[in-house]
This record gives sequence, C-alpha cells and structure tokens, in this order.
Amino acid sequence: MLGLLLALSVMSIFLVSSVAPNVKMKIQREKEDEMVYRGNQIAKAIARYYGNGNPQPIQILVPPPYGFLTELKKLRDGVSIGVREIKFVRASEMIDPMTGIEWAPVRARDPRIMKFLQAYSAETNSIIPQSYFLLAGPPQKPHSIFSTTPSLSTPQEQNPPGQVKPKPPPSDVLDDTEEGDDDDDDEDDEANDPLRHLFGTSEPGSTNIPIIGVAPKLKGKAVRPLYGLDKYEEWVFIYIPPFTQLRPGQLPVQPQNPNNPQLQNPPQRISP
Repeated sequence: MLGLLLALSVMSIFLVSSVAPNVKMKIQREKEDEMVYRGNQIAKAIARYYGNGNPQPIQILVPPPYGFLTELKKLRDGVSIGVREIKFVRASEMIDPMTGIEWAPVRARDPRIMKFLQAYSAETNSIIPQSYFLLAGPPQKPHSIFSTTPSLSTPQEQNPPGQVKPKPPPSDVLDDTEEGDDDDDDEDDEANDPLRHLFGTSEPGSTNIPIIGVAPKLKGKAVRPLYGLDKYEEWVFIYIPPFTQLRPGQLPVQPQNPNNPQLQNPPQRISP
C-alpha cells in the first residue's frame, strides 16, 4: 500500500510538471492574440483620427482640424467634428492585455517603424506606401554610382628618373571646397524633408511629435512572432492600407471604399 501511494505521488508530480508549461504557453498565446487584436484596433483608431473619422492612410503633412494626435487619451475622450462628437476607441482597447497598462505611443520617425514596415512587407508580400517610409525616417539622398576613388586596375604614374614625387597633403587638412560641399549637402537634405517643420529642434520621441501608432511596453520573446518579429520590443501597431499583392504586369490596386474619395479611381491593370 505504501509503495502504491508513493508511485501515485511520483506520477502526479510528473503529470503536473509536464502539463503546467503547456497551460502557461496556451495562456500566453491567448493573451498575444488579444494584444494583436487590440493593437490593430488602436492603429485603426489612429488612422480614423487623421482621416476625420474614416480609416485612411496616415499622413501628417497637414494636421486635422482638431490638431495632431500627441496624447493617446484623445482617442478615448474623442473630438468634435462639426456638430458630431466622435470617440475613436473603446476604453478597454486602450489597455495592453499582456501588461494591464496603457500602450506606449509610437511617434513619427521612431526607429522601430522602419524595421516593422520591412518585416510586414516581406511577410505579407504587400506594397508599403512611400509616404509611410517618410514617417519612418527622413528621405535618403541617392548616392552617385560614380566613385572618385581610383581603380586598382589603373596603372600607377611613373616619375621621371631623378625626380622625387611630391608628398600628398596631411589627411587632417581639409579642403575648403569639399567642406563647403558637405554643408550644402546637409542643407539640401533638410530642405527636401517635407516633415522638417514638425521636428525643428525636437528629437524623435518628443511629446510634441505626432503619434502614428502604438507598441507594447513588454519586453521578451513572443510565443507567436508577428510578421517574423519574435520580440515584443520590435512590435509596432500602425494602420497600413490594404493594398493587394502585385502580379507581373500589374500596378497596386486598392479595394473600393465609398468613404474615401482617394480610392474611387484605383490604378488600372497593365496588360501583359
């Protein structure tokens, strides 16, 4: 009898130790699913905020009549559009189910945005609007394909006998012309940035910069990766318009939406 009780105790301990991790992982997976759902709802609410009540591609070149979104509580409290009072999100969706606290706001030019857009495009084979890359970072200046560095195959110039080749100037001495060109290039980059007026002297992450998405405050490895990103600190929830996948000889086509005048005349397909 004593041996039987001991065997049953060992078996119960073994069953509990094998079942507990599976239960824990199942609970974490369910919370992740709820987090993704709420995150997408918040992202859609932000798109509605910038679209005067309609979910449209996010643009911050011109603020909506009620100003840029700089605090997430505006989504819950709502705004006035004419005689209408619009609330963009439910109070429950403001809370991240994984942590039980509010989301972390993701502002324009956040370094996480570009990585997320690239992962989303690669995983879904979708087209990301060019304006979204402007939200992720300043426009990149194209580099010239011509290099000023001499080729290794170029024959070295020979000095005449008895003549000493002059030494090059020290590397720490800069040419005034080149230095001036670099300054001009920096000024050109700033002039070509249509969002430069939003930043000024503010750094990315400042509370004055418009919010365009949210992210979880939790860190760690996820059970189910989001678009190939397996760490919570890499996740970003931002509304991306539902472009269809491209086929050979086609242009991106958006679904019809009567509430969005920009989608009334989508690009036509190109005959192969």
